Amino acid sequence: MGGWGDLRLVPAAIAAWGASLAVWAAGPRAGLPVALACAIAAVASRVWRRGGWGVAPVLVLAVAAALAATVTTGASVAARAWIPAHARAVVEARGLVAEVRPVDSHGEPRVAVRVSVRAWRDAGDDAWWPGAGLVVVLASADGAPARGGVVTVRGTTEPAAAGPVDALLDGRIVASEPPTGWRATVERARVAFRSALAGAPEETAPLVAGMVLGDTSAMDRRLVGQMRTTGLAHLTAVSGAHFAILAVALGILLRRARASPAVVAGGTVAACGAFAGVVSGGGSVLRALAMAAIAGGALLAGRRGQSIPALAATVLVLVLLRPELARDVGLALSVSAVAAIALLAPGIAARLRRWAAAPLADAAAVTLAAQAACLPVLASIEAGVGPWAVPANAVATPFAIPVTLLGVAALALAVPAPALAHVLADAAARCAYPVVAAARAFAEAPGGDLTTDVGARGVVLGIALVLAVAVAARAPRPWWRLGAAGALAVAFVLHAPPRWLPEVFGGAVDGWTVVACDVGQGDALVVRGGGAVVMVDVGTADADAAGCLARIGVTRIDLLVLTHEHADHTGGVEALREAVDVRGAWLPPAPSEATLEALAGVPASAPAVGEGAHVGGVSVEVLQTGPAPRSRDGTEVNDSSTALRIEADGLVVVALGDLEVEGQRRLEPAVAALGRVDIVKAAHHGSAAQDEALVRTIAAPVALVSVGAGNDYGHPAPEAIALYGVGGAAVLRTDLCGDIVIGVRAGEPVLVRRCRNSVGG
Repeated sequence: MGGWGDLRLVPAAIAAWGASLAVWAAGPRAGLPVALACAIAAVASRVWRRGGWGVAPVLVLAVAAALAATVTTGASVAARAWIPAHARAVVEARGLVAEVRPVDSHGEPRVAVRVSVRAWRDAGDDAWWPGAGLVVVLASADGAPARGGVVTVRGTTEPAAAGPVDALLDGRIVASEPPTGWRATVERARVAFRSALAGAPEETAPLVAGMVLGDTSAMDRRLVGQMRTTGLAHLTAVSGAHFAILAVALGILLRRARASPAVVAGGTVAACGAFAGVVSGGGSVLRALAMAAIAGGALLAGRRGQSIPALAATVLVLVLLRPELARDVGLALSVSAVAAIALLAPGIAARLRRWAAAPLADAAAVTLAAQAACLPVLASIEAGVGPWAVPANAVATPFAIPVTLLGVAALALAVPAPALAHVLADAAARCAYPVVAAARAFAEAPGGDLTTDVGARGVVLGIALVLAVAVAARAPRPWWRLGAAGALAVAFVLHAPPRWLPEVFGGAVDGWTVVACDVGQGDALVVRGGGAVVMVDVGTADADAAGCLARIGVTRIDLLVLTHEHADHTGGVEALREAVDVRGAWLPPAPSEATLEALAGVPASAPAVGEGAHVGGVSVEVLQTGPAPRSRDGTEVNDSSTALRIEADGLVVVALGDLEVEGQRRLEPAVAALGRVDIVKAAHHGSAAQDEALVRTIAAPVALVSVGAGNDYGHPAPEAIALYGVGGAAVLRTDLCGDIVIGVRAGEPVLVRRCRNSVGG
């Protein structure tokens, strides 16, 4: 299948990225071992060659890259040192608005504003200090700042656990300036483009906004989940494919106009640069733009561009100039996909052409290589892909070409020619119908609800799949057949429902009594006893509560309790019913029409205070519920939550729903009469609204906090963690643990599976 191409820059890129990640994780000195390892390898290579340097110069370059990344990343860490130094303190920060996204606030429309900090100061000080970091603050949607503007925010900082966001700010925007210069032009173009989409088909217009701007905030949440499951999410995360479509189309037009190579290269790079300035995106957009610039330079020099050297050079430049991108998952996915397409797709295509036409074989090869390479990265962030990703991409991706080209044309003309932009945007929306149809059809196909495994097991299996695909693509006979067979076997194990496999191989977890499912920013609690299962809340529509049930081997819910009518507690009912058999349900106060429709055919009733139920070995008692909220106001609905006492296998669980302080105080007398409580599901995802007297009365040794990683609400609040911790409770969080699986040993609650990260407050 030929050689691997010019790989001389690859060790340097890997060393720089590795050193940067080490510095982010463990401090400025942590990058030095990476440089030392490269130096040892260089010396070993020199000794082994006995006089010939061989790969030693390449490794020496890697040493230099690792040292440079250590220095630049150390400086970036130092620029953000003000955040941990002022944890839970009131500060002011000033910077550019990087992104504004609506959030489900259960009441007044609100937005999450991401601010790229340029300066900070202590509250009350006059002097500003230079600093960096990406902070998130919630603000009212009415009068929200524009992307590209300058804002000053004031509030209490809470360092973020992981990801590109450095801190959450519980506060408000105290000053705002509109964008100026080219940023103002960009924002006008984005607003005008959304206006051009206003009359387009409602079903696909938000998808076009996602595919052109990278803005998925208006997309249907279920469609977002379906695109993620079917491996089509990359279409709404503006990346290399979009830039390639734009660059190829523009290059063809300029060549047909007999433009010189300089004009072709300059025009293409300029167009890609303008597009990058408009879209939402991180490392993947910058990676695509940098590679487009390198390709333009190669065209000017009259040389044939090579993907791998360009990719390695891009990684080096980005990590050294923007060290925070080393932690960017988008960049990792983008680099993995491009590397696999360059190194593995040609070999896979050559194999597939024996059974399929060349265009179909090439398209399938690109998708297969890219999807396989991304699986380990996706597994590390607890994301999975369904088994139909390759055919779904084969069907949907060709339509991304007209959607992107028509959408970008509409974006360019939205300000100068709004009428023409509307026609183009409408055409783009109509071309997007097959993408929606493919996402829905393949998500609902047999096995479409199965996704690849996540966590450590998913990473290991993902790496195994990449190796098997590499053997199938590159090895001579008969080894390539063995690689193909291995890839199929690993793919099956990656997608196999855990209940099909023995637990020793990562199958369904056994020996559990209580499980707090990791459903992101939502609730889903499962209790089992005597063969019966009770579930309390189901998370959002795209939270994959069904996946959690598969991991613990549950196929039937004997009683489903919905505590209150908020999307992060009831939104996933329809998806859950498609996955498991629901035998009965307790409705939330004032259930919505959507909830009632989702539970159609299930015996359901609204429970009253004191009402109880016994299913198998599980007993459930209503401690408090209602009154029915008069509106959908967040606080009022929260305080209508049904609070429960659940007992199974000798463990007593108290689930507090999303009760606010007033509701918790009403509950105190009922809880005081309970006696021993082993586990408490903390109210409202561990928000700051916790009643100290109730927590002391419950006095449970285990507190469960169901919360989404890096959520924009700042949950769980440090005060809540401290409050439970002071009483001696082990505080277990789904954002750190994943699924929290608890069993019984000698009458005491014990963890059946260790948390994936450190826990507690």
